[in-house]
Amino acid sequence: MKLASQICILLLALGASLLRAADAKTEEAAIRAAIAAGQEKPTDDQIFWSGPYKRPFIRPEKGDAFPDEDFSKRVNEQFTTDVQRIEVAASGDLGYEFSYETLAYDLAGTPAQHVAFKIGVLRVWKKVGGEWRVAALFARPLDTPFADSTGAGK
Repeated sequence: MKLASQICILLLALGASLLRAADAKTEEAAIRAAIAAGQEKPTDDQIFWSGPYKRPFIRPEKGDAFPDEDFSKRVNEQFTTDVQRIEVAASGDLGYEFSYETLAYDLAGTPAQHVAFKIGVLRVWKKVGGEWRVAALFARPLDTPFADSTGAGK
């Protein structure tokens, strides 16, 4: 009888861990679907940083862009994402994603220019109201040296 109880407890624990693993796969699939559909919605207080900005900022604040960035000249902007890894926490409400993206856009002007480059992206995903949203996003162009304000990073 004692052995049967121990086996039963072991089977219950094994079953619970298998269910958590299955849930993690379901949540990962939901995140992948949001990325594939281009529906990466931010949280209301998303932490954001990408190449055109001097430092990370918390939305809804506006970031401090470098002086030579003029987003209004960008037209036909497109992102293509190549997901490398997604991990979902056992709690099922947080996860992270590491991807490579290609950003392409046209610059209005004479002559018009087409710009395309690759970026590395790290997103932190948070489940809000049953929906996966991006709580933090850090993106940086690949193969581009970083220079701090003193020029020491060149």
